[in-house]
Amino acid sequence: ASVGSGTSGLGGALSVASGSSSAVSGGALSVVGGEGSSTSSGSLVVSNANAGVGGSSGWLRFSSGSAKAGNSGGLRIGSGPATAGRGGRTSVSAGSGTSGSGGRASLEAGRSTSSSGGSALIGAAEGSATSGGAMLVLSANGGETGASGRLAFSSGRATTVGNSGSVTLGSGSATAGRGGGLVASVGSGTSGLGGALSVASGSSSAVSGGALSVVGGEGSSTSSGSLVVSNANAGVGGSSGWLRFSSGSAKAGNSGGLRIGSGPATAGRGGRTSVSAGSGTSGSGGRASLEAGRSTSSSGGSALIGAAEGSATSGGAMLVLSANGGETGASGRLAFSSGRATTVGNSGSVTLGSGSATAGRGGGLVASVGSGT
Repeated sequence: ASVGSGTSGLGGALSVASGSSSAVSGGALSVVGGEGSSTSSGSLVVSNANAGVGGSSGWLRFSSGSAKAGNSGGLRIGSGPATAGRGGRTSVSAGSGTSGSGGRASLEAGRSTSSSGGSALIGAAEGSATSGGAMLVLSANGGETGASGRLAFSSGRATTVGNSGSVTLGSGSATAGRGGGLVASVGSGTSGLGGALSVASGSSSAVSGGALSVVGGEGSSTSSGSLVVSNANAGVGGSSGWLRFSSGSAKAGNSGGLRIGSGPATAGRGGRTSVSAGSGTSGSGGRASLEAGRSTSSSGGSALIGAAEGSATSGGAMLVLSANGGETGASGRLAFSSGRATTVGNSGSVTLGSGSATAGRGGGLVASVGSGT
């Protein structure tokens, strides 16, 4: 079926419509390719003609009609199942452009003025006998003078009285295997800095900001997973990056605390906590510093280093010592001193002693200097 062309006006329109009904459903319209009982079935092609020199190619629109008192019709695009072969491929793509941007591809669920908006689902299929299908979401590579496309995974804003939607990235559980990994990484750079990776919880103008939690996985039968926070090694002519663990500043309250430690053990030994600075082969070793906070209006903060109580046996030992000297140097110095008082106060006192004993002997105190050979 074809209509005539026009030389000075529009070409003729072609319309195919089934019949309407005022009592029941309207008539159906079917356009079907022919069956091939021995080989392939016929193709069904719906396409638009190419545009002329100064125009755009025509639209293709597949849409269900509107509904006044019921649900509007669904729209399904897909390939049929295969009994002894591979399922057919379904591809949706926008056109390329040579003098402008490429066409936009959009998948959007429907809006609602009285209830929740529709859900949008893109999912790979189950493999009932082997692996499920892979799900890839990626942007195209950048050209000679541009950047690769951006990927944004975000929930929409809540502008009135509700909460904004959450975002979940994770792998599924495994019944008789290992749980899937989750990797977040940024690209490297050959002539500039590598990409930055930032993880931040949300701010709030009315109450506390959101919490940020990074936790290793539980091992209900054996050990729990490790949590490693480290920096990459430095190159030939640079330094390795900083690691900084800090609470934020406070304008009208207390700043947050910082706690580093291991958890308790019910039927084992408590975990070890170690803080050390790096060694150096051509310069001094790194400095390890523990300092309490300063105050401009009150006393400075206290610094406490203490061994733990042993409620059934002895308390832990407390050792403060410098390292041995090398072949041509001296061992490190130990200095126990209070600070100076520069205005009208007293300098702090220094106390060395052992604790009292209720049903035993008081601990000794020994001060000695090293011998020389």
